Amino acid sequence: MTSVTSAMVDEVRARLASAGITVAQEARWLVEAAVVGGEVDRARLDAMVTRRVGGEPLQVVVGHTAFRHVAVACRSGVFVPRPETEVVAGVAIEAALAWPAADRRVVDLCTGTGAIALAVASEVPGADVVAVERDPAARDLAATNVARLASRVVTEPWRVGDHLAPHARVDVVAGDLFEPLADDWRGRVAVVVANPPYLPADDRGTWASEVADHDPDAALVGGADGHEVVDAILAGAMTWLAPGGTVVVEIDERRGDDAVAAAGTAGLRDVTLVGDLAGRDRAVRARAPGTATTPTRNLDD
Repeated sequence: MTSVTSAMVDEVRARLASAGITVAQEARWLVEAAVVGGEVDRARLDAMVTRRVGGEPLQVVVGHTAFRHVAVACRSGVFVPRPETEVVAGVAIEAALAWPAADRRVVDLCTGTGAIALAVASEVPGADVVAVERDPAARDLAATNVARLASRVVTEPWRVGDHLAPHARVDVVAGDLFEPLADDWRGRVAVVVANPPYLPADDRGTWASEVADHDPDAALVGGADGHEVVDAILAGAMTWLAPGGTVVVEIDERRGDDAVAAAGTAGLRDVTLVGDLAGRDRAVRARAPGTATTPTRNLDD
């Protein structure tokens, strides 16, 4: 073992560049991920760089990624959360914070690693989050991520961080979309949020190997049209949302107009598109008819 040196980082950066990977920070992240007991394990580092050069996503190689304020474990075969989805989580968090702590019921559909559910539960005191996932591998990873976060002690005074917010919880459940939700949540959910599969089947074959070989097809393709799951979520949200509750769904940036139309057809109101930092249509946001419970923004609830 040897300690971290700039020469070591430069060596890794050159190996990555030879494979067309030009994000300068990746080299340092890989070196730091190879540190064991305060020193860099050169054999571990070489294996990790070889995997990255071979096309594995960085998040899978190092075993985790940052998502807003939480660390999320990642594995090949489970959809890797992208930074763009943090915008979607942010909309859900703002919507949940507008409800009294006792009414902050949030449903995260197609949860994958559990990233959105964990972001909500780490930033929204009192959030009662149900994370729904039909794939066993993803569900197992989400449960692992939830257990790690729940085990972390919240210091006083509370600050947002890599732990659950006060009185927040996340339950990971098996099922498809709204099917596993408890009947007593019908018409009482403050926020429905999802990053579902939304690409059309014809897009297969156009993805980089980093996506095609490591993200599961079922987490990418929404059907022949691509919009099938988005439409189902928007339609189903009407049954589960409380009056004035919010639904926010990540979408294909090419389908913004279709998402707005689908939300309107479902009977949702105040339909808007949410842009990401690159200005692309990232999500559709809408509200159920009616007036929400009197809002509060007190984070100490």
